[in-house]
Amino acid sequence: MRRRPLLKYSAWSLLGASTGMAAGSNWRMPAEHEPHACTWMSWLQDPRNYDSVTEANAARAALGRLAAAIARFEPVRMLAHPDEHAAARAACGPQVELVPIASDDMWMRDSGPVFLRADDGRLAALDLNFNGWGERQRWRQQDEAVAGSLAAQLGLPHLRTPLTGEGGGLESDGEGTLLLTESCWLHDNRNPGMDKATMTAELKRAFGAEKVIWLPGVANQDITDGHIDGALRVVRPGLIMTSGYPDDDSDWGLALAASRAILARETDARGRNFTLLDIPCATEPANEDRELFTSYANFYLANGAVFTPRFGDMRADALAQRLLGELFPQRRVVSLSVDPIYTAGGGLHCVTQQQPLGRLSGA
Repeated sequence: MRRRPLLKYSAWSLLGASTGMAAGSNWRMPAEHEPHACTWMSWLQDPRNYDSVTEANAARAALGRLAAAIARFEPVRMLAHPDEHAAARAACGPQVELVPIASDDMWMRDSGPVFLRADDGRLAALDLNFNGWGERQRWRQQDEAVAGSLAAQLGLPHLRTPLTGEGGGLESDGEGTLLLTESCWLHDNRNPGMDKATMTAELKRAFGAEKVIWLPGVANQDITDGHIDGALRVVRPGLIMTSGYPDDDSDWGLALAASRAILARETDARGRNFTLLDIPCATEPANEDRELFTSYANFYLANGAVFTPRFGDMRADALAQRLLGELFPQRRVVSLSVDPIYTAGGGLHCVTQQQPLGRLSGA
């Protein structure tokens, strides 16, 4: 696959050039808490990023358990090359639909498109030009094609933006507010030479946002450069859940404290003050793997349910389940043990992508 050149963007090239956006369509990014048509996931086909076949198979089994659990609440569609369908079917069970699109790994939140909806209910697929998290894993050529392939599969407009990023790197309240981290989006490994003002203007245009709130994040300490969905999530407009770190003096802890301070003095696109609620991460998980990602912020919302990890830290797991139940009183809290996804560096939210209710082209 030919590598895209690293370009120096100007305000003119971002805002004046044709990028596939339909003028006057008023596309916007719905919030995750809005009703879904289905959940999209992608099969782990290429195990080269895993230490062993055993580790990759454990991740596949966990992915299948999650897919089957979500399928009790809404349709689940799993991308998988036809050669992988037998293995995916065995892991996911009969309720998960297999879609013949090849993928390298399971991180659908990042490789897949972000679904947008127009005022008239039509859907479109926004392509964020996935580049293996800033060229760190550029061998993911099948993952780089997922957004366009899925748009074609559904017959949706395939919208483009000059920005490079990932779906896990942003949060939308569905009412005009977009939250994201500087460490990820303003990194030269994704958007070289682009300043914050230029990027803010393009983010508003691409996502139909009215206000963009920048938070610091942490660069170069994980493959995502500090995706927001590992630390901070929109529960509903005006209400933010954060997930504290065991070491408040770490770079992650300091960045989260700075984010909380920013949100304490900010308002959303509708002028509301933010209410913040923290759910501390697990500090005594049953799994002793040092790479285990133990944040409860990486939950996933399905129709009628909120999915949260169970780490085997009885006190922390119970607190997270109780608080998530209070945050989402109309949803069933489903706690799952899927450690192999978390030891791989992601979580429930990272392997899912919601398709909001809306009309497909011609429907």
